[in-house]
Amino acid sequence: MKKVGHGFQLLASGELAYLQAPLLAGSGEALHGFSTRRGGVSSGPNSTLNMAYHTGDEADCVAENRRRFLERFNLQWRDTVSGIQVHGTDIAVVQSGNRGEGALPRSAKLRCDALLTVEPNVTLTAYAADCQLLFFLARDRSLAAIAHAGRQGALEGMASKVIAFINEKYGISAGDLLVAMAPAICGRCYRVDEKAAAQFRAAGWDKGPYLEATGTGDYYLDLGQINKAQILGAGVGLENLAVNRWCTSCEADLFFSYRRDKGSTGRMIGFITLTA
Repeated sequence: MKKVGHGFQLLASGELAYLQAPLLAGSGEALHGFSTRRGGVSSGPNSTLNMAYHTGDEADCVAENRRRFLERFNLQWRDTVSGIQVHGTDIAVVQSGNRGEGALPRSAKLRCDALLTVEPNVTLTAYAADCQLLFFLARDRSLAAIAHAGRQGALEGMASKVIAFINEKYGISAGDLLVAMAPAICGRCYRVDEKAAAQFRAAGWDKGPYLEATGTGDYYLDLGQINKAQILGAGVGLENLAVNRWCTSCEADLFFSYRRDKGSTGRMIGFITLTA
């Protein structure tokens, strides 16, 4: 099962459905993936492949879901690293000693929305259900990162900050990065009020395709377009960018969506790990 022509392609292993970006998969330097809601053991609003402990799901179900998904890539779910996502733009560099942080309930230690590593076999993870996850891989430089870029992250320039951090700390230019944008809520499903719109106007995102009036008093906000503009503006070449064309709100059979499901829903997981 495969959907061609997207930045991420839909794949399946039995009942388990997941997505990968050929741009990253073809590098041969890292494993990565983005889960869907198919192939797990959770029920109710978390049905079936919920990856987050904080959604009212049973912890044993979340652990089994993570095991099923990551086992597909021969990875151990207990060794993953995740941060406490606070909708900011802080970046944490992690290493082998951080393995296991976030794998069990209340075990995450880092309060940040982006994780970066230069060590192989350190599996970075992040979670979303409308917000966009961004995957970064430096070709031939053994560096990988994952970032959670929702409304606040996009407003504060998460994508460009990660790219600048990589350049400043490791001397890696934007032109040497591969970047993939995971599924997120689209600009026609995501509406914001005047207060939020004013913040984006003040930041320079004051027209289409970033921000457009609906005609009914609120605004369409396209986080994907803003993140894309930041990535390209930071110097990543379009040929090195896997642009998302999936909407988590539109594709109810594939994705959890916080907006669509009015807050009662599960979460998808994205991961990236260097293999050498």
